[in-house]
Amino acid sequence: MTSAAVDFTEDRVPYEGIEEAIDELVELYGGEVTRGGEREREIVLPLRRGVATAGGIQCTLTWQPDDATEGTIRMVCDRDVDAPKAQRVAMLIAGVIGSLLFMIWPFVEARRGFGALAWVGGAVAIAVYFLTLRRTSGGIAFDFLQRLARRQRGM
Repeated sequence: MTSAAVDFTEDRVPYEGIEEAIDELVELYGGEVTRGGEREREIVLPLRRGVATAGGIQCTLTWQPDDATEGTIRMVCDRDVDAPKAQRVAMLIAGVIGSLLFMIWPFVEARRGFGALAWVGGAVAIAVYFLTLRRTSGGIAFDFLQRLARRQRGM
């Protein structure tokens, strides 16, 4: 099973000094710049944060000027870098089961042994809720592009 390439864009980003910002962020992420050109960089980012041996994601960053100061950054990655969908579905199912256990606990006759399980289920449900609030689409590559855009806009 092969994954399709992923394409992200960010527009209205100041492109002055973007080469240095890309190099600094790649170093911060633990990746490497494999090739540089005019308005283009090929980089390899680690597949997972904090894990250098898990492989890498080959990405190509290009930027095109829209006007005198701002441009559009495009990032194309060689594979899908989203979190595994089966794990997210399993966590959501655990959260639903946990919330149901927490809701029916007061109505069960044998509350004594069921109370701890209901509280743990409620804690899992709340944890899953907070996990789903965070945007996971794109993973490390999307995070890299967002940080680059924020950094350029902050200059």
